[in-house]
Amino acid sequence: MIVALGDVVVSDFDGTLAKLVIAWQTLRESLGIQRIDDLWHETDLRRWDAVTNAEIEAAAGAEPVASVIEALGSVPVIAVLTSNDEAAVEAFLERWPDLRARVRAIVGRRTLGGPKTDFAVFSSGYAACLDAIGDERREVSYIGDMRYELDYARRLGARAFDVKELEAS
Repeated sequence: MIVALGDVVVSDFDGTLAKLVIAWQTLRESLGIQRIDDLWHETDLRRWDAVTNAEIEAAAGAEPVASVIEALGSVPVIAVLTSNDEAAVEAFLERWPDLRARVRAIVGRRTLGGPKTDFAVFSSGYAACLDAIGDERREVSYIGDMRYELDYARRLGARAFDVKELEAS
């Protein structure tokens, strides 16, 4: 059974559209941080370069999440809202031209300018996605793999779908 998502979907990227394989622990150790989000507290934004490079490399060979790709099969308008760098999403989408043709916006880490786990940052990114889509009167669905983002999307009026729901259908 395929879930009917509607005409407009805003989707997370890593763990939702694609499965990025990144040695996060090794990356955190090399940067001397506990969590990747700790980089938001630093003034030297060049430290994000190592994260971005790892994401792009992983995205270039990442496998899509089959249940999500299947559910998006008939969705004409898609936007991506992610904590990852926009270039990683582009590297993934280069391999999937049909999907890329339907993506109207990629709002990632550089555009967000802060952690997506912050409701104000998420809201700003979500609004940027809707602006790029251009027709807010349609019902919007959100697909993600983290509880906070599904809760935030619901607060903003979207129908929220957990990746696990799509895998089960």
